[in-house]
Amino acid sequence: MMTYSRRIIFTMLTVGLFLSLTACTAPKKKEESNTIRMTYANWSEGVAMTYLAEVALEEHLGYDVVTQMTDVETVFQQLESGEYDVFIDAWLPETHGMYMEKYGSGLQDLGVNFEDAKTGLLVPEYSNLNKISDLKSSDLAIIIGIGEGAGIMAAADNAISTYNLPQKLQYSSENVMTEAFGDAFKRRENIVITGWVPHWVFDEYDVKFLEDPEMSFGSTEKLHTLARSGFTNEHPRASLFFERFQLSEKHLADLMNEVLDNPGNERDAAFGWMKTNPQVVNEWVRGLRPERNKTM
Repeated sequence: MMTYSRRIIFTMLTVGLFLSLTACTAPKKKEESNTIRMTYANWSEGVAMTYLAEVALEEHLGYDVVTQMTDVETVFQQLESGEYDVFIDAWLPETHGMYMEKYGSGLQDLGVNFEDAKTGLLVPEYSNLNKISDLKSSDLAIIIGIGEGAGIMAAADNAISTYNLPQKLQYSSENVMTEAFGDAFKRRENIVITGWVPHWVFDEYDVKFLEDPEMSFGSTEKLHTLARSGFTNEHPRASLFFERFQLSEKHLADLMNEVLDNPGNERDAAFGWMKTNPQVVNEWVRGLRPERNKTM
């Protein structure tokens, strides 16, 4: 017969062997992927914020970030299909509402990154035009806009119909539109363009929105960060970073001006802004740095 002490030893060995085998066969926790894929459209605020998020994720959190610029509908398609992970410039609920209805059921909303966004028709402050309806008696032939498919262009079409305006909507690009605005401003000529806040043009020129009592452009909006389905589970640190990623009007204006002043060096401009605003960035990355990047 086995003595009491031997039984105790045998039981302990058996339990130890069971725990050892269980530990060996337990599924290992899946490691987080190191690559974040960001998609964006060619709008000043989106370009600036995407570069800023890229350098912050790489410098502070150790990710490799891949970015791609495309048109806005393709952005939503890429998120829905899972081809790309994050879009940081979704105007909701109005401007990109049509794309959310079409693609949004499979997307995650990681929260608001900018408050009090606005779209409308923009003119120089010296213009005698004050309301959208004033365009009916204006000799202006066109309203200069950006690319086809942009939500603001659909709203501008709506304004032309709602106010029965004689002007035609001209599709171009943000660069072409703002260059035309700058040329007209220098000559103090009348011009009307599609405009939005946040945008560097408000720092560069004295401008005003035309009043829109019929709400063709909707009310004040917010900029949201959207992600593909499953992003938070696969990238928990990056997801929390984007939930914290928020900018004040001044911070975003300064960032856009930095990027605007450094054409072709947008990444360096975003890096420079990050270095001069450490308190802002530290709030985004607090507690999220990988172990090898943490300071003792």
